Amino acid sequence: MSRLSPQVTALTLALVAGLAFGKPKPGTLAPPGPGEDCAQCHDAWLGKKVVHPPVKSGLCFACHASTSATAHTFALQADGKAMCAQCHSTRDTLKVLHPPVSEGLCLTCHDPHGSDHPARLRAPIFETCTSCHPSKRMQNEAALTKHGALDPQQNPRVCVSCHDAHQSDHEKRLVAWPAVNVCLQCHDQPQKTPAGDTLLDMKAWLEANPKTELRHGPVREGRCPDCHEPHGTSDWRMLKGAFPGTPYAPFTGPETYGLCFRCHDQRLVVEQKLAEKPVSNVDPAQDLALSAQPQGERLVRVGVTGFRNGDENLHFRHVNKLDKGRPCRLCHDVHASQNPKHVRTSTPFGSWEFKLNYRKTTTGGSCWPGCHAQRQYDRDQRQENPR
Repeated sequence: MSRLSPQVTALTLALVAGLAFGKPKPGTLAPPGPGEDCAQCHDAWLGKKVVHPPVKSGLCFACHASTSATAHTFALQADGKAMCAQCHSTRDTLKVLHPPVSEGLCLTCHDPHGSDHPARLRAPIFETCTSCHPSKRMQNEAALTKHGALDPQQNPRVCVSCHDAHQSDHEKRLVAWPAVNVCLQCHDQPQKTPAGDTLLDMKAWLEANPKTELRHGPVREGRCPDCHEPHGTSDWRMLKGAFPGTPYAPFTGPETYGLCFRCHDQRLVVEQKLAEKPVSNVDPAQDLALSAQPQGERLVRVGVTGFRNGDENLHFRHVNKLDKGRPCRLCHDVHASQNPKHVRTSTPFGSWEFKLNYRKTTTGGSCWPGCHAQRQYDRDQRQENPR
């Protein structure tokens, strides 16, 4: 509902309509009524790229009604969104409505006569949206890692590529659900970053790795925004927390992997010896039961990690180094893999692509990458490996 009374709303809309058309030219007689003759004086819409069809056809009476037989005074044919709904289908039937839609403030965004912008918007799409959502404009401007989708040169539809401007059945008025289906509208082909890197064709990658139990939890649930901030961040790859993007990363504390420890237990890399009994499911599908736990807690479970050789925590050995700490993504694919625990089949290292040759056993496993000889681990019986 409009915050204003119907009378005030009608008067306001009539005033806006008059301003949009322009003031009558001095010294001219008032035209006899609505129609093509209105354009003799009210010509502000002429030359606009997008003109409302009734205006273009001279059907002024479709929206305006004369209020006097002698004076040149007019009112609108209906109040608020009822005016637009005379021709346009209703845009307020789904679960999540844009407040201007629910309040009938169509003219806040759209010019009823003519505009140089799509859908007769009063300003370009990004400016229209950020006039009410200034925090998103400031976030985009301040972000060191920007989303190409918010660059009008790369994506003219900007905000409305992801959000429906009127209504949706999905949170944040997303145009599809789950959120991954919005992302895959663009990430169905390799994408170039401003730094010149090439982003993965995520749609093709997920199709090549269809087993849901071998996908990372947020990907399995289609919730890309759990890890990525689509409006831009100061972290690598628009991530919502710290995560190194290099093959080696000095480990200076849990904050080095602030992103991962939003869900994972930081003891994975902080403690060399873990008091809890190691737990690891032989069948990766059993991990799906963890999705029933509250978001942010589903991976904080008894055992913390089964990646141990005897009582040694091997995540600690690999990651917790001041010189050549291995980041998570060196061994794990953070989206999807054909191996248990999201372990990569191969990993990029400079211009090389190392095969990891990972094998999982009931109580441990082994790997044999190009950088060292085959090494084994076993939680029950510690394995001695070549240095």
